[in-house]
Amino acid sequence: MSHNHYFKDVSRLDSVDVYRVLELFEVVDPAIQHAVKKLLCAGGRGAKSQPQDVQEAIDSLARWQDMRKEDQA
Repeated sequence: MSHNHYFKDVSRLDSVDVYRVLELFEVVDPAIQHAVKKLLCAGGRGAKSQPQDVQEAIDSLARWQDMRKEDQA
């Protein structure tokens, strides 16, 4: 199967939440974690609208980019 890196064996688990997804895909950077969480649940928590959550994900990723630039300086 092509793109095997997109698939993880979760047969041992009863359910999978956002935190398990982050762990399974080895997402360790906090800014990227925050963006992924926002996108996976965009507008679905009742606290914020989908556009608000997407914008916060964009903001987190922009901060991630800024931090990479800071590290290179």
